[in-house]
Amino acid sequence: MMNKNQEKLAFYFDVEIKKRELFSRLTVAALLAERGHHVFIGRFININSLKKIIPKATIVKKSVRFKNITIVNDLKNSGYKIVNMEEEGVLVGSENEYIGVDMPPEAVKLPDKHLLWGERQADYLTNIYPELRDKFLKVGNPRLYLWKNRYFGFYDILADDIKKEFGEFVLMASNFAYYTNSRHVKEMIATTGFLEKSENIKIYEENFKRVEFLFKEFVKAAKEISLKGIKVVFRPHPSESISKIQEYFSGYDNIVVRSDHDVATWILASKAVIHNCCTTGLEAAFMKKNTIAYTPNSVSQYKLNKVDKIAKVALNVDELLEGILTPAVFHPSMMNLDGYLIDKISLDDIVNALESVQTKSFFDLRSVEISNNRYKFNKFFYTSIRKFKDCFIFDKVKKQERSSVRAKFPYTSASELEDYLSFVYECGLLKQPITCVPVERNSFYIYCNNRNSD
Repeated sequence: MMNKNQEKLAFYFDVEIKKRELFSRLTVAALLAERGHHVFIGRFININSLKKIIPKATIVKKSVRFKNITIVNDLKNSGYKIVNMEEEGVLVGSENEYIGVDMPPEAVKLPDKHLLWGERQADYLTNIYPELRDKFLKVGNPRLYLWKNRYFGFYDILADDIKKEFGEFVLMASNFAYYTNSRHVKEMIATTGFLEKSENIKIYEENFKRVEFLFKEFVKAAKEISLKGIKVVFRPHPSESISKIQEYFSGYDNIVVRSDHDVATWILASKAVIHNCCTTGLEAAFMKKNTIAYTPNSVSQYKLNKVDKIAKVALNVDELLEGILTPAVFHPSMMNLDGYLIDKISLDDIVNALESVQTKSFFDLRSVEISNNRYKFNKFFYTSIRKFKDCFIFDKVKKQERSSVRAKFPYTSASELEDYLSFVYECGLLKQPITCVPVERNSFYIYCNNRNSD
């Protein structure tokens, strides 16, 4: 058991979407734990709950947007430091939207460091905010490290199970929440302040029309492909409603709408991956899977559309079918997205960058650890109350939105994290075993076993 009142560097990693960033952040968190630091990972929790766990820490957030300003200021005023290890910043509609939504002036100054996907983002931010140049670090994102190594084989067994269940199929990645979950997306964008300018409202309206067109074309293409005898797995984005998208494919037995498991398992199990300006396409290309950007009428969702050019491109369904049936093609010189992606990732550089933000704290595990039995009871109680409340929600759209939010980070056990940590330890990515214990709902403390008495 961890000795009482050990003062060490402390970190808390926020996770928004479990299937997107949990394991990449957990990998970095484990490397920090190996170095003997206090390390936590889990869902965003309010400041009062955080104080009960760790009185001071470096909070590693996935973004720092306009809506986060009050929260981040409260954290900083309470002795916490902030690092923005951005998750969304690799594929952006335009540099103007990147600044307006992800890096507005009121928010960008608050973190101690920004760990950025690429050099272009860092250079652009430095030009706009020269006084903050030391905050912008060109270290890349750990997700890319896992993509390039195919998660070290962690998903291979599950991918084989999916192949046995579905046989040969193509994966179509939907990232069209702008249209399919328009109310939620518009509310989210509005909280950034981006829509306060008339010129940005025009950008939003143009984006909406473009995404509506692309979604309908993807639906049409999925149906045509399925009628050719090719099974299609249509995967919604975490912000999209599965039940709503299933309605579009009623009567098409050869099309399956699924969003369970990490998308990596579906990529590995698929014959080909079809996308349009989607991170899933980027992930598939780095995993060396047959990747096709479907750009009907040469339309890409984003103006900055380099990701649609790193592998095959199809302009119509005939070209799409040809792409599915022919070997993979990649363009290595374009894989760095013209500087928006650092494709040579060093996990040590990321860990060192986080260590440079010095936040020390005392911590006593015995005061906050939750036993497995208590954690299971808490899960039962929490989910039961949630289901009861759902009985009184009659708005179908509201129900879909609540379901989408919950799907981002469903109730998670410590054993799920330990299974991954044990696997990458056996692969040699970690040099020492790591233990994981719950300290809150979907929040965990991880530590290195042989450092218990440090």
